[in-house]
Amino acid sequence: MNEQKPKINEQVDAIRWRMRHEKLPWRDEIRIIPRWIWGTVIALLGISQIGAQIVHRYTPPRDEPLLAIMAVAAGLALGVDFFLLLFGYVNRDAHRRGMNSTLWTLLAIFVPYLIGLIIYFLMREPLPYGCPQCGATVSARFNFCPHCKYNLRPTCPKCAHVIQPGDAYCPYCAYELKEVAAT
Repeated sequence: MNEQKPKINEQVDAIRWRMRHEKLPWRDEIRIIPRWIWGTVIALLGISQIGAQIVHRYTPPRDEPLLAIMAVAAGLALGVDFFLLLFGYVNRDAHRRGMNSTLWTLLAIFVPYLIGLIIYFLMREPLPYGCPQCGATVSARFNFCPHCKYNLRPTCPKCAHVIQPGDAYCPYCAYELKEVAAT
């Protein structure tokens, strides 16, 4: 049990370190949703409005005005549209993070009460990134590049805390890092 806990903490620290360094503008995140889903969303909204007009025209007279029926239809369509966009995002986001996109999309869709979506956003991997030395794509969990052995997360040799590449001293124990910074 004691061996398992440091390993889990080390993995969590690696993920947190990468996630702090991810700079993802909202606009770029929206762009990963497939265009065909955007088209479906717009078509569904248009169909709901046409359907509301047909319902109002061909049903017995009611007290509800056409505007109220169209508002209800638009609200229902927007609710469905929101989830279509969200599931499309989960599918593409899982794929670009190197996760099983089909599995995570099905989990997000079929686990009730949005628990599947919550699990996805809590468990998703950080984005892979390029090695600073050779440019190969590496996982955020890696400490060393598998292609060139570059140290992706340098640590202090004395206290084993993560340090920044340009640090002269460890911010945790004040150990002099001149020889570590050179490697």
